[in-house]
Amino acid sequence: MDISHRKQMILAEIVALHTDSGDPIGSRLLQEFLRDFSVSTATLRNEMAQLTTLGLLEQPHTSAGRIPTEEGYRYYLNNLMQAKPLDRSETKTIQSEVSKMDTDPDKAAEYAADSLASLSGLGAITSTPITTETQISYYDLVKVGRYNIAVLGVTNIGALKTRVCRADSELSDEDLEFIRNLLNSTLRFVSATDVTEDRQQEIIKQCGDKKEKYAEVIIAALKLLQAAGDVRVFRAGQRTLLRFPEIAEHVDEVVKLFEDTDGLAKLLSSEGNVECYVGRELGPGFDNLSMVVGRYRVAGGGHGGLAIVGPVRMNYENIVPRLSAYCKAMSEALAQR
Repeated sequence: MDISHRKQMILAEIVALHTDSGDPIGSRLLQEFLRDFSVSTATLRNEMAQLTTLGLLEQPHTSAGRIPTEEGYRYYLNNLMQAKPLDRSETKTIQSEVSKMDTDPDKAAEYAADSLASLSGLGAITSTPITTETQISYYDLVKVGRYNIAVLGVTNIGALKTRVCRADSELSDEDLEFIRNLLNSTLRFVSATDVTEDRQQEIIKQCGDKKEKYAEVIIAALKLLQAAGDVRVFRAGQRTLLRFPEIAEHVDEVVKLFEDTDGLAKLLSSEGNVECYVGRELGPGFDNLSMVVGRYRVAGGGHGGLAIVGPVRMNYENIVPRLSAYCKAMSEALAQR
């Protein structure tokens, strides 16, 4: 869409003013903030009417001013937005937050959700990293009760996975050592898709006359491997979104978005740079929410997602560069661990 420079400036200013207040913007208020343009309120109203015809603005009430439409925000994001650079203090704050993260990428993603919600004052959603093929690089066993055994697995991207099982009988330290060695000799750096029923039985057979005694632990290790690549999603800051009237009136949108684990995992796990999803670009029914999504990387080629959730009128020129900086800092930190 090709529009004049003056219309672009008017649209950009309406976006800025509406972001701050949430109210429709009238021509008199707009004139106060467009001092570089010597135009009358009548001219501004005419330009705003044309922007409305183009679908970039809308008039919520007959006598009210204008607000940007989803199409208006999309045009603004693609053509007009000028990202505000971080100052030294903001950069230092982000680096400090990232330095507090656990070396386990899964725990780092969980921490990042709370951290981003706190820093932005909005909602945040994060996902654990995935790779093209998640494998277990080391297995360990820990006795957590007389019969309960915790199977631990460190993935090829450094995440710690656990699964607890109950053995049929008490296992000695020698039993655990045997199973540990068996798991590390047969299931390290193996893809879950390669573990067939026949291979499972072959591993159990290596236990000899103790196969029934060890079977539950081995099956738990196999299930751990099968689930190692599952993406987990963490959420924070949902309640803070209710301070925006347009969201408070549609709480169902927040609930629907934050509870859609599969949809969020798919969205946050895709490749790409920082992207903005405005209103219904998130899907049908999300008229009042927007999401800014970024990706972070971890050692071994894996990547996860970080997202800020807010109203359609969120301050994109602030959110986008700050989320990008957070993703970069997190990537640098986790790639070195």
